[in-house]
Amino acid sequence: MSENLNVVSLVVSLVAVLISVVSARQQASDTRRSNLLLFVSEMDKTSRSPAFLESKDWILNSLADHDPALGVTGLPRPAREHIYLVGGFYQQLGALVVTGVIDEDAAVAMHYHGIKVTWRALDPYVRAERERREAMGGGGFYGSFEHLAVYVENTPHAVIGARFPRRKFATPAD
Repeated sequence: MSENLNVVSLVVSLVAVLISVVSARQQASDTRRSNLLLFVSEMDKTSRSPAFLESKDWILNSLADHDPALGVTGLPRPAREHIYLVGGFYQQLGALVVTGVIDEDAAVAMHYHGIKVTWRALDPYVRAERERREAMGGGGFYGSFEHLAVYVENTPHAVIGARFPRRKFATPAD
């Protein structure tokens, strides 16, 4: 009888441990998701702020008035600030993707067009900046942003969008 009681106690203990482990893993996952949601919300606020939108507009419409050979640090102050705000945002987003903190498809789905058009505008300035830094023995520049841009350039929006299916209203019949 006592052996049976010991076996039952052992089984109950193992089940309790298993439930605790599963519960702890679920709590950790929920906490990570909650923290990520807060972070994504803050990034969304940044990318929709008037300063960000103004800087992005400036990059797309006025940056080409400056010589790309200047790189980024050789540009006058207002130009640099626009690039650092917008390029820095996409660099941070890319770093989160490269380090596995957020899913690449999700990040790209939210910022596909912005990544594409901003990278195209900044590309010659980034390349020149990298040359300047290499000449001084420095490191890279906006490598994680480029990582996202390469993916966007090589992956049609429809392919990424298909990974996140959405409901659509039926097209009205003519």
